[in-house]
Amino acid sequence: MIMNRVWDMPNSNTFEIPSIRDFVRKYLRDSTVSVDPFARNCGWATYTNDLNPDTSAQYHMDALDFLKKIREDGIVSDLVLFDPPYSPRQIKECYDQVGIKMGALDAMRTNWMPERDTIRDIVPTGGIVLSFGWNSMGMGINRNFDIDEILLVCHGVGHSDTICMAERKVAHQHKMF
Repeated sequence: MIMNRVWDMPNSNTFEIPSIRDFVRKYLRDSTVSVDPFARNCGWATYTNDLNPDTSAQYHMDALDFLKKIREDGIVSDLVLFDPPYSPRQIKECYDQVGIKMGALDAMRTNWMPERDTIRDIVPTGGIVLSFGWNSMGMGINRNFDIDEILLVCHGVGHSDTICMAERKVAHQHKMF
């Protein structure tokens, strides 16, 4: 596993942070079909989605509904960019932007388990998921993903680091003890 730590200025548009932009582009170079369920105005992926209809994403659906559509359409993605809101506050801001009232269950969505399970279904063995957040949960061994690379981006005092993970889907089943 490759692990690096860098310092970079924070930005609410994750992929505009230079070190993170370079991290993502490195994996995009080898990708033929990519999916970004939280794209905002970033059009790098083959299929882009954002809940906010004022963004340039191709689709404007709830991320889980979008990922289910990708799966139902039989799309197989060798790369998924997974950069969801990191906290209940960020979820509320996203909902507020589109006029949706955030409920109690929405605030608990920060683990994004149903989305991760659906991503597992659309990524073939050997495919990559890039996960971004304030923790290193990623896709995990229970979904048959191994960590290839971690980039820890420090933003200085008063800002949480951004943890960037590249995980590859493996063919073998992991056994938990």
